[in-house]
Amino acid sequence: MNANQRKKIEETIDGLCENLVWAWAYFRTLAGLHEVAKTSKESLDAYPQLISCVYHGLFDALFLRLHHFIDGSRNAGGFPSLFKILRRYCPVDTDLMRQIEEDERRLREEASAQKINNWRNQVVAHFTSARNDPDFFSDNRLRLSEISGLIVLLENCLEGYSMKLLQRENDTRYPSDEVINEVSRLLKQR
Repeated sequence: MNANQRKKIEETIDGLCENLVWAWAYFRTLAGLHEVAKTSKESLDAYPQLISCVYHGLFDALFLRLHHFIDGSRNAGGFPSLFKILRRYCPVDTDLMRQIEEDERRLREEASAQKINNWRNQVVAHFTSARNDPDFFSDNRLRLSEISGLIVLLENCLEGYSMKLLQRENDTRYPSDEVINEVSRLLKQR
């Protein structure tokens, strides 16, 4: 791979890393709200409209961020784009090609990724009739643990390519580590 190709790969990985930082931040903020709701519900009762807006907005933002990773649209910068670039620039690296195939399979078969895709396409990005369909909500329900599992899967895929191709580990998880505690402190102040 030449310097320009390496730069293109690095830019793509950097974009995915930035997206992952935001995904972790939104997830942790939601986890913080969930924790406050379990331990100190009265802290939320004083702000029902605000909490509802924040809660729904964070889920929308999180689902959009997570969808970016699996978005195969033209000009999108997710894993499909990264895989296409790697196939073009590194076709003789058989280990890398096998890893791409394995990661494509894992992402395609990951149930929570499919649910994220459904949320993005039916509710968040498009105003479809699914928003009023109770079956849609029950069929596509995601627990925080499932979302966390998907984020970890995306993170592991991304780190694998970053280490192999750029010899670099990224800090995408820890910048938002303290958000859960901040949400709790903010909402419990009264």
